[in-house]
Amino acid sequence: MNTVLAPEAPLRGRESELALIREVLEHGRRGGSAVLAVEGMPGIGKTRLLSEAAALARELGYQPARRPHGREARHHRPSAARTGGRTGARPAGPHLTILDDPCGTPDRPAHRTRVPAPRGRSGPGRGVLLIAHRPGEAATLPGPLLADPAVRTERLVLGPLAPADTHRLAQDLLGAPPARSLAPLVDDTGGHPRLLIELLTGLREESGVQLTGGEAELLTESLPDRLAARVRATLERYSPACRQLLCVAAVLGDEVVYGELALMMHTSVSALLPTLEEVCATGAVRAVGTRAVFQSALLRRLVAESVPAPVRLALEQEAAALRSARRGQRQSPQTPTRHGEPSGRQRALVALVAEGMTNQQIANRLALSPHTVNYHLRKLFKHYGVSSRIDLLRAAARAH
Repeated sequence: MNTVLAPEAPLRGRESELALIREVLEHGRRGGSAVLAVEGMPGIGKTRLLSEAAALARELGYQPARRPHGREARHHRPSAARTGGRTGARPAGPHLTILDDPCGTPDRPAHRTRVPAPRGRSGPGRGVLLIAHRPGEAATLPGPLLADPAVRTERLVLGPLAPADTHRLAQDLLGAPPARSLAPLVDDTGGHPRLLIELLTGLREESGVQLTGGEAELLTESLPDRLAARVRATLERYSPACRQLLCVAAVLGDEVVYGELALMMHTSVSALLPTLEEVCATGAVRAVGTRAVFQSALLRRLVAESVPAPVRLALEQEAAALRSARRGQRQSPQTPTRHGEPSGRQRALVALVAEGMTNQQIANRLALSPHTVNYHLRKLFKHYGVSSRIDLLRAAARAH
């Protein structure tokens, strides 16, 4: 391919975020102190935005940034006594401290960057702190800034790029706009910058794209190895329960009904709540009513493909059986039955089991006691010769 990926493409689609950062930095130059938290899922562009903030700080007169190393990096804390490398000097003005992903990860340790401001702007102890973190993993913030009642606090939540910005970034990276063959794959990244960068970098490395007639044409249907490796590394950051839920949800499809997900996990929706909260905090999915929707079709595909093929096939078969049972059990409770078959009430109960309801929830829906629900479930288990809800749904679907 006759193009070279840019080492750092222009920042796209973050104009409002940069405007707020400039406003906060101006506030610091006028003698105020502020904390700005930048939150977002891995790869959404937090580090890139902070890099732009450091460059903006230099434009506003802040001194060049220095990144602490070794022991200093591990024990660094914002302090007016520290400067950008000048031993023993105490700045008279405010300072900017950047904390990028304070929790850190095994493959990407946390780092801190201090950018002292010019002297003479205000008294010691004033400053601006920019901190980037993943949802639900914010570090404890330093006390001096927050102890000041006049401190200004702001929060930026980075979401996906708009489609137009995603395509502009793709053109920045490739040196040419995506052709019709490549555009749908670019759209499938869901506006996730790191996914897009890894996708296009990997395609170029594996000769999967080619410049033709001033456009970047896609030459393969396979996804790059580096992209799959990146997603696997990201999944390793999450808890085992979170990874399991994400993988099962990804196999089920781009949109997942919570009731189906609970049945696949052999539990109830209420029991899944803590793990569902963690899953949503990753930013990989968003809640839409009773469904979980993946932010990116490409990410969903990569998570599903991270599951070994035999396991993925078994999960797909199990999901198909559950969905068949759900369709087959949506009947009126008043439908007459032949002798020996489950009653209308029992079929209604099976339909609610297929929606992932607990015994208590079923009791509330059918105006029964939990004891009565349990009684009918036992009768259904005996009738079909099964011992679990999953097997009950499969048996009911086959009988129907």
